[in-house]
Parts: sequence; C-alpha cells; structure tokens
Amino acid sequence: MIEPLMDFVLYLHITVGAIALVTGGVAIASEKGKSVHLKSGRIYVLAMTMVFVTGIAVASYKFNRFLFLIAFLSYYSVFCGVRILRLKKLHKGQRPKWFDWFAGIVNTIANLVFVGLGIYYLSKNGPFSGGALLSMGFGIGGLLISYVNLHPFIIKPKKAYHWYLSHIGNMMGGYIATLTAFLSTVVTRYDVMNPFLAFALPSLIGVPMLIFWQRKIERKHFNSIK
Repeated sequence: MIEPLMDFVLYLHITVGAIALVTGGVAIASEKGKSVHLKSGRIYVLAMTMVFVTGIAVASYKFNRFLFLIAFLSYYSVFCGVRILRLKKLHKGQRPKWFDWFAGIVNTIANLVFVGLGIYYLSKNGPFSGGALLSMGFGIGGLLISYVNLHPFIIKPKKAYHWYLSHIGNMMGGYIATLTAFLSTVVTRYDVMNPFLAFALPSLIGVPMLIFWQRKIERKHFNSIK
C-alpha cells in the first residue's frame, strides 16, 4: 500500500518542481514589485514549499541522501527570501524570530553533512566523480548561504535596503539550486549532457544575473542619496 502512495508523492514532487521552475523564471524575468512578479512569486513559494515537503518524504522513503539534503538547501534560500520581507528593520535593531535562527542552524548542519559526503565520495571515487562534485559544491554553497543569512542577526546591517538585496539573492539562490538539482537528476538518468556542465550551467547563468541586479540596486540607492 505504501508503494502506490509514494509513487503519487514522487509524481507530485516532479509536478510542483516543474511549476516552481516556470513561476520562478517568470518572477525573475518580470518587473520587480509589479503584479506579475508578486503573483508568480507567491506561486513559486507555494510550489517550493511542496517541493520541500514531498522531497523530504521521497528521500526518507528511498534513503536518498542527496535529495534529502538538497531539499533543505533550496528551500532555506526561499524561506529566507520570504522572511526578510518581515525583517526589513534589522538595521534598526529588529530581532529575528526563534524559527529564523532554527532554520539557519538546521541548514548549516545539513550542509556540513553534505560536505562530509563530498569528502567520503572524494576519497572513494576521486575528485571528479559526480557524487564528490555535487556534494562538495552544494555543501559549501549551503554553508555560505547560512552565513550570509545568519550574519545580519548578529551584526546589524548598515544599509537600509539590505532586505532588498537579501530577498533577490535568496530567491535567485533557491532557483539556481533547484535548477541545478533538476539538471543533475536528468543527466544522471538520461546522460543528455556533461555532468560538470549540468552542475555549473545554472550558476554560470544565474550568478552574473544576480550580480547585475544587486549592482543595479546599489546604484539606484546611491543615486537617491546624492
């Protein structure tokens, strides 16, 4: 009886993952703060929540460590991207909630496990194996995301628009992680492209876009105070 149920959960995971990739892409491409961005963003967050829940269920049933850990990494970014909209006054001494700390600590632990897996695969299969590359890459990236999001809880941000930079960075980071996991899974099953390219491609496209938007925000706010 459990097998048909888990098949349904897996298909649901794939479906909501596809919805997240589409609506996330629309939110990224649309004008920030406008109706299309807000509506597609809400659907993206809901879809990513379902991706997280179904991913944890499938990973636990199939003992898939990679899926279990990537679910934490991708969703933590989205969680922080949403939460920062409620933490806009950190620069004025606003305090985060307990669950903001809890999520960051859990994500840190999950990605330390990721790095540990990477070291294990590195020693067992060599530095260029898919398991070592993905585990180390996601683990180090996840630890960096934890640091970036926990740091303003300890040291007050200096910029009043810190929340805007964080929102865009986290939402984009979650999308990059999800797209990377999707391409890596496709490559593993169907061998449609080089696994190193599949791992790097979303970041090669997404990171320059993120830097462009963040610099645009910096210029906008710099010019507004001149």
